Amino acid sequence: MGRDRGLRVAALLLTGMLTVFAAACGSGQRAGTAGGEPSVRVPQDIEKEQDGESRASGNEVTAEELLQADFLLYNVDCASAEPAGFAEGQICGLYQSVSDQPFGTDAGSGKTWGYRQEDYMVREEDRLGEGFLAGKWTIKEEEYPPGGAEMGFAYDFQLPAGEYQVTVGFYNPFGPRKIDVDCEGRRMVEGEKLLRYRLTEKQFDVRVEDGELNLKVYNEEGKRAMDIPILSYIRIAIVPEYTGELLELALEKYTAAEGGEMYTKASYERYEQAVRAAEALRIQASAKEADYKEKFMELKEGYTLLEKKCRYDSFRPGEQWRDTDNELIQAHGGQVQQMRFLDDETGETAARWVWVGEDKTAGARGGIRAYSSEDLYNWQYEGIIMRNVSSREQLETEDYFKELYEGYTEEQLDNVFRCLDANSAIIERPKLIYNEQTKQYVLWFHADGPTEESDSSYAAASAGVAVSDSPFGPYRFIDRYRLNVCPEDQEDMYPSSRGMARDMNLFVDEDKTAYIIYSSEENLTLYISKLNDEYTYLATPPEKAVYGEDFIRLYPGAQREAPAVFVRNGDYYLLSSGCTGWAPNQARYYKSNSMLGEWENMGDPCIGDDKVTTFDSQSTCVFEAPSGELIYMGDRWNSDNLSDSRYIWLPVEFSEDGRMELRWVNEWKY
Repeated sequence: MGRDRGLRVAALLLTGMLTVFAAACGSGQRAGTAGGEPSVRVPQDIEKEQDGESRASGNEVTAEELLQADFLLYNVDCASAEPAGFAEGQICGLYQSVSDQPFGTDAGSGKTWGYRQEDYMVREEDRLGEGFLAGKWTIKEEEYPPGGAEMGFAYDFQLPAGEYQVTVGFYNPFGPRKIDVDCEGRRMVEGEKLLRYRLTEKQFDVRVEDGELNLKVYNEEGKRAMDIPILSYIRIAIVPEYTGELLELALEKYTAAEGGEMYTKASYERYEQAVRAAEALRIQASAKEADYKEKFMELKEGYTLLEKKCRYDSFRPGEQWRDTDNELIQAHGGQVQQMRFLDDETGETAARWVWVGEDKTAGARGGIRAYSSEDLYNWQYEGIIMRNVSSREQLETEDYFKELYEGYTEEQLDNVFRCLDANSAIIERPKLIYNEQTKQYVLWFHADGPTEESDSSYAAASAGVAVSDSPFGPYRFIDRYRLNVCPEDQEDMYPSSRGMARDMNLFVDEDKTAYIIYSSEENLTLYISKLNDEYTYLATPPEKAVYGEDFIRLYPGAQREAPAVFVRNGDYYLLSSGCTGWAPNQARYYKSNSMLGEWENMGDPCIGDDKVTTFDSQSTCVFEAPSGELIYMGDRWNSDNLSDSRYIWLPVEFSEDGRMELRWVNEWKY
């Protein structure tokens, strides 16, 4: 078909229907015309249906508009509750102006089509479905007799002679049943089983010779109410000829914003790959229709699946929080702070917010992830900054680990595997600080897992440490340690396993002294211990540490964990939770005039927390926003699906007498 004839056929296809198309679908959905129009194969007899007066009126449409409509002549939302309307984003068929109708002339398009009304037909809405799946045809139970093949849903559609692709969709029957579909006197679908709450879609090609496509949906074996057929939607499309010209038109239509900044990285890369493949094919003289069709479909899919990045302008505690690639943020039990670092792309020093936390994608065991942000609302995924290890051999065969642990002895590598084993190790509560002397980023975390003496997942009860030259890793694991122990003149709440370290946090004071705060003595006692100048171990080994100078114990036997430390107006605050596994409990905070001083129990800071569960969360960090406002950061754990655990960020307030207060807010900005 030549280009001129393609233009003429495209115009003739919808002569007299342009106004209908614009009204039903919205002119904003139609792409603009760019120069001459490529040809599109359509049924030959379409030309015969038009009259010269209509063509002269200027109601011409282009091949591009056919492409915009996805070649659909009918797109029927069966039994639609609003037969005259189409939901936003839904494509209307070019031969229709309403979503469904009884058989007759479409007032907008002038085409004759619709369902053959029967008294037994019933419209049924479905609260579980959306769009074309929100409603369906069914049959009155009391009128469904044995031999149900006589009862079904018959549709007829005016169409010129030609080949068409027909799609029928079925969604959410009350129970499993079979379905049959006849089209143009032939059985096209036979005994297809429909399952509950699942969409079943069947597609087939037919040829129309007599100017009308006849379709019937029923259940030939239906004998009881549970066998009643259903019907959700019908689509009838032209089967086009896939040519280089059509592919060229598709490249013009399926155009995304340049650079892809507004789309997720994965979806834009998939789209770009499809564009490159289509551009390469269109210049090949030997390409066949099957090749053009394949690249056309890939391009269309790539464009359709382009996903815009999530953008936030407020905090919404408890709701799902996605990164700029629309993936759930996986940074649980973590820490947020503003950090300066060398930007690899610009080579300049940059300042961004950095969020590190546990990767719960696969459940309880995972590595540590990092995210960065400029505004605290929108977070860019920076990768898994410390990976766990699936096998001992991986440390010596995979380039990532070989480079990271270059120079480690066999014994050291054995220890790395033991502490980071993806099959058994526990990595929790990661916290990050920067050492100005060494110019290294230091990552501490609760490092647990089996030991030679016990196969319990929490037998090691240690604090792990790793270092990197960048906040975004990779972090080189150094070791895991038991820490300070109860002095001989004090009561040890768990003397059978001394030096335990589990839930933990870090704090760097104004004089650059760093401290590790952690649960010990089987989580019965909180400790605060001073770190060395490099921040990679205790300032003084446990056997030489002096109580009150190197470390202190807080409220032995109180059973507190999840510590979070911050400073306000020269006073030190320590927020913590109780120990109830994944279940939330009552918060408690302490106040002191120095890190190793006396800490006063100030009670529960939560106001209006009727369930006394810290608003169903557990503390992990308190940090200062750009406004100077303090932000409480907690986890709302979902023990049944840890990867979908939520984040609770709330403003930290203070009363006139200086008491810390937390109140629930559904949505807020700093």
